[in-house]
Amino acid sequence: MGAWGVGSLDNDSSLDWLADFSEFGASAASELLDAASEAIANGYVEGDIGSGLVALAEVVAAALGAMDEDLSDQLAEPVENHKDALLDIDNIQARASEALEAVTSDVESSELYDLWHEAEELDQWVAQITALRTRLDAA
Repeated sequence: MGAWGVGSLDNDSSLDWLADFSEFGASAASELLDAASEAIANGYVEGDIGSGLVALAEVVAAALGAMDEDLSDQLAEPVENHKDALLDIDNIQARASEALEAVTSDVESSELYDLWHEAEELDQWVAQITALRTRLDAA
C-alpha cells in the first residue's frame, strides 16, 4: 500500500512529482502546469495531476520564502537547486494558486476532492490546502 495522508507530501503521487522536480527542475513544473491547464480546460483533474499540483504549490511557496517548516527536510535542497529557473516560469505563483483552486473545487471536477470526500477526511484535506494556498498567495 502506498502513502496516503492529508499533508501536501503525504502521498505517493506528490512525492513522485517532487522526485521529478528534484531531478529535472523547472521543466517538471512546466510539464505539470501544462497538463493541469489541459485537465482544467477539459473539466476534470485526475488524482495524480492534482497531487503533483499540491507538491508544486509547496515548492513555489518555499521558493518565494513561505516554506512550511514541517516540510523543510524534503523541500530545502530541491528548491535551492532549482529556485531561479522555477521562478522564471511566467506567472508561476498565480498559476500554482489557480491550480489549487481547481483541485479543491468539487467532486465533479477533481478526483482528489472526490477521494477525500469518500474517505470522510475532506474537511481536514481542504484545511491543509487552504493553509497552503494562503501561504502561497501571501508570499
